[in-house]
Amino acid sequence: MFDDFRASSMTDQSQSRFRGSIAVALLLYGSLAAAVVAASAAVKKVVQEKETRVEFAPPPEPEPPPEPVKQEAAPPSPSPRPKVKRQVLAPPDKVSDQKLKESDKELAAAGEGGPVDGFLDGTPGGKGTGPAPAPPPPPPKQEPLVAAADSGGNEHPSYPPTAKRKGIEGSVVVMFDVLENGSTANAQIVSGPVEFHEFVLRAVRSWHYKPAHRGGVPVRTRVKKTIVFRLEDA
Repeated sequence: MFDDFRASSMTDQSQSRFRGSIAVALLLYGSLAAAVVAASAAVKKVVQEKETRVEFAPPPEPEPPPEPVKQEAAPPSPSPRPKVKRQVLAPPDKVSDQKLKESDKELAAAGEGGPVDGFLDGTPGGKGTGPAPAPPPPPPKQEPLVAAADSGGNEHPSYPPTAKRKGIEGSVVVMFDVLENGSTANAQIVSGPVEFHEFVLRAVRSWHYKPAHRGGVPVRTRVKKTIVFRLEDA
């Protein structure tokens, strides 16, 4: 009796556990399926949110083809010259013995300017008669130029004290004009120590000359003179 009761009791417990296991399994599978569905939806949403629409620019239009180069027509080649057949004339077989007829008419009278076929050695402007005009007289002979001369009272420039103190010696070349009245002008130093320049110019301005002349007429001339400075003469 107790065995039957125990067996029956075990059967009920097994069925209860089986049904509980099925319920738990269904719950687990349902939860898992719901989680999978929810995860798929989230992934799809994230993927959809990350999609970016990119628009591509249209390709550029092709460049128009270059215009064909017009070739200039070549100039026409010159036509060849026609060949001319040269004729070679044969010398005459016989020379004519007929003489030219001479005229007995009088020659034409010559005009005022001489014969029509004038002579090459005639005088320009002549009429063919009378003596040739006399040649022009030669130019007058030019008198020689007599140079200007020192009048004898021109003093030597004084020795500069600075040059004497420094022991400087040397020669000074000066150029100046001698006017028609014998006075000097436009004095200019050409070369020489600087220490002597002012003393030479001062002396030249006070000089007087016999002016140069040509045929007794005084003329203006340019004179060049060298002045020597020595310490022994100071």
